Amino acid sequence: MSRYDRRENGSSVKPESSPADHELEERLGCLRELAASLANARRAVLHSDLAELTRQSVRQRELCTALVRIDPEALSSAAERCRGLLQESVQMARHVARLNREYGALLARGRRTVDIFCRVLANSEATYLPPKREIACLAARVEV
Repeated sequence: MSRYDRRENGSSVKPESSPADHELEERLGCLRELAASLANARRAVLHSDLAELTRQSVRQRELCTALVRIDPEALSSAAERCRGLLQESVQMARHVARLNREYGALLARGRRTVDIFCRVLANSEATYLPPKREIACLAARVEV
């Protein structure tokens, strides 16, 4: 089952988000903010900015508290859905890779055919001469 529903006109629409999706988004947001706060705290240490370091430490404590409050059961159900999407994504990537290899082989085969025709044309120069009328036209152009 796909994460997106198909409409009659072929466009995709996200389904309504579930509480598990909200919990997962909240956790991800907290983790992003925590990473930013840690980077800011690192800068504060490098610049010996005690006030900023204190602010970042307080923010980190708030974010850790928020992370602990997130419902782990909701996260596990969201993880199950994500696993299904991940499996579908991996299968689709394999399918695309296989199609890409087949297409590459087809192009290589076409290239070999074109190369064969180019060699035939290049080597048939001495065998087939242009008609006499074309030789006369070519000679007239050269003299001008």
